[in-house]
Amino acid sequence: MPPVLSDWDDRVWRWCSEYESVRGKSDISEINLDLAVFLFDHVLERVVLAYAISSKQLMKRDASRIRGFPNVNAGVQQVMGDAAFMADKGHFLGHASGGILDINLFPQRRELNRGWSDEGKRFRGMERFVAANPGTFFFHRPIYDDASWIPAELEYGILRNDIEWWMDRFKNK
Repeated sequence: MPPVLSDWDDRVWRWCSEYESVRGKSDISEINLDLAVFLFDHVLERVVLAYAISSKQLMKRDASRIRGFPNVNAGVQQVMGDAAFMADKGHFLGHASGGILDINLFPQRRELNRGWSDEGKRFRGMERFVAANPGTFFFHRPIYDDASWIPAELEYGILRNDIEWWMDRFKNK
């Protein structure tokens, strides 16, 4: 284990404590899927943290399946009303770096997910780095401002060369 990860469990514990202090009672469990770990709140039914060791793309994108479920734009419209944005089905752990569907999906601002804005260019650059470097440890932490599954912000972190963190935060609402 790289020395920079020696405090990883403490960091995860602090993030979960921070989440609970803002959101109140939660029931967070750890779900291990191959090289990925998801911390999931069963009370609000949403991901609290996702982290993994990147791998090559595990399977072809299932376009028909991802097209039909979930309808993130209906959910965004229902929660945000007139302030809604056009959303994509973002992946906490990018498809190109081994991410799966289902638990891994969330409503993500289209211009952020597709790299159409300045923030989006930075975000996509980080995702491309992870995909181009299999074996890279990375995390994606949603930061919520309400009880919905729509993150207000996203924190993305990559461990480069097993010695330094490359982290950034992105507005998602």
